Amino acid sequence: MTTTARHRTTPSLSDDRTIARPDGRGWIALILLLLIMGAIYWATLDNGLASGDLEGGDLITHQYAQVQARPSNAPGYPLYTMGGWLWFHAWRRLLPQASPIPILSSYSTLWALLALGALYLLLWRATRGNPILTLGLSAFYGVTYFFWYYAVSTEQYASAVLQTLLIVLVVLQWDEDGRERWLDALAFLLGLSLAHMVTVLFIAPGVLAFVLMKKPDLLKRGKLILGSLLLALTPLLAYIYVYVRGAAHPEWWGEGDWDNAWAWFLSFLSTRQGRDELTWSLLPWNPEQLGLFVGELGLFILALGGIGWWLWGRRHVILFALTAVIYLVFSYIDRFGNWYQVIMPLYPLFVAGAGVSLRALWERPPQRLWRVVLSLLLVSMVGIKFVEVYPRADQRDRPQDAGLAPGWAILEQAPPERAAIVGDVREKLALDYLTGVWGVRPDVTAIPTSDIAQAFEEGRAVLVTVNAASYAAAESGLPLCYTAWGPTLLLAGNGVLPQLPLEKMSLVAADVGDGLKLAGYQVLSGGTAPWWVRLALQAEETPAQDWAVSARLLAQGQEIAQVDHVAPALGFTPTASLHPGEIVFDIFAFNPPDGTPPPDALRFILYRQRQDGGFDNLATLDFPITRVIRVDDGR
Repeated sequence: MTTTARHRTTPSLSDDRTIARPDGRGWIALILLLLIMGAIYWATLDNGLASGDLEGGDLITHQYAQVQARPSNAPGYPLYTMGGWLWFHAWRRLLPQASPIPILSSYSTLWALLALGALYLLLWRATRGNPILTLGLSAFYGVTYFFWYYAVSTEQYASAVLQTLLIVLVVLQWDEDGRERWLDALAFLLGLSLAHMVTVLFIAPGVLAFVLMKKPDLLKRGKLILGSLLLALTPLLAYIYVYVRGAAHPEWWGEGDWDNAWAWFLSFLSTRQGRDELTWSLLPWNPEQLGLFVGELGLFILALGGIGWWLWGRRHVILFALTAVIYLVFSYIDRFGNWYQVIMPLYPLFVAGAGVSLRALWERPPQRLWRVVLSLLLVSMVGIKFVEVYPRADQRDRPQDAGLAPGWAILEQAPPERAAIVGDVREKLALDYLTGVWGVRPDVTAIPTSDIAQAFEEGRAVLVTVNAASYAAAESGLPLCYTAWGPTLLLAGNGVLPQLPLEKMSLVAADVGDGLKLAGYQVLSGGTAPWWVRLALQAEETPAQDWAVSARLLAQGQEIAQVDHVAPALGFTPTASLHPGEIVFDIFAFNPPDGTPPPDALRFILYRQRQDGGFDNLATLDFPITRVIRVDDGR
């Protein structure tokens, strides 16, 4: 009698029927996770800009793109940008007075929370419905540095993580029920990379291998392949938006010389800047790269992730390992570029693998001991990672986020309607943001010195900041003459001293000497400093000397604050340059220390310094403070 042995193979994890959707407690845990992580991200959300942020980079480029519906960084990220435009303007309609910065930053938070939700669903499958492991690993990933940082600042990388996780979820769902509609969804999701982050396609070879190892006959189905290609290419239509918006606004093209919009468009799509960051040689190393990569998840999770891929099944390990190899090779080529951003979608795949490994340990005897140990381990890992990352990821109320202060200082000086303002680089960038993104005083325009002549021709008031006044005339080639508009702002005239009305000033017509008289003065409040003192100095004849001006606040006869200018108009209009009848204005900003008694009088001194170091006083004039006018009302 012959017997035939019946061989039984031990099934891998992938052969088990996974739990596709969470049960009731699973959904509750997911909602709690998203609420808690949403609160953490909101508490650390970026709400300010440093000067360096305004000077350039991904963050400020994305913000302008989402506000103005302009192409973002090459190749434009059209789908992400169009979504950001809808997000920003919808919230601005609801909150028109709110700062735009948290609104723009929260667009990243939206994608991060969606990505966390997708990871949670993937971990639910990986752990076969274990809510403790799923929740713990999801929370751990949510507080890793790069994911947290890009969840609270204006960047697109959280959306790339979401896209990658959706691809994995779809391919696993297809593996479970075999419906071809999942292949259509897979083709479309992969194609989205063409209109978003192209590097998300690094997962495509692994996905293709995963599918064809199960259904190699799919290669014989030409109609299916053609349909998938069409679905994958459909997102490319979004680049019509990039071309149309770019062609309408050549000022957005950036540095370069192109004959037409089509030439610019093709150059833009080539992503030359990104390609320039690649290093096509084995050496030199980047010593920081390995530490950053390992430090994001830690060796423990990385090791568990790799083991979990193997436990998941042969096709799964090929899917994940092949994707990891491609990401790691590219990251090394890009080791002196932004590799740490590109590689972000790989990290949650390790976390998913760790879920498989921990599930295997969870089921080992003695189960009670393993479950207590693993639960405590996850809690401690989340807590330690949170404490470690929080100070670095927190972007709210940073001391260095004073990049908009120069712009606010200009606008608080109430420039006239349609004013053209010339400032230094920091002032221009800040003013551009406030008027163009924030929507404060959109009638005001920051212009370069080369546009001053055109502004005069258009009949616009030209104001120059004290930081730019020293070179504005030379760079514009115009004989600019200045009178003070605010404590740091000068009203410019083209060869003629601008004349301002004396309305609302206390008119005194006090003789000063050397052909000068004090026409009037004014005390203002509500500006960049608690007290502004404005004076009007009139030339009855051209003075023989250049006189400095000292303004002082008095309280009960005692001087409590002093500000000096080497000449009127914040030091930019020497008295000897005045013609008979001309009036030059000067403004002094005072910020007395706390506890200083309120001033009740003013003192003006006109003086000059002799060559021997001594001083000659032309006049000393004291006046009472009888009324204080708000800045806007005093114009």
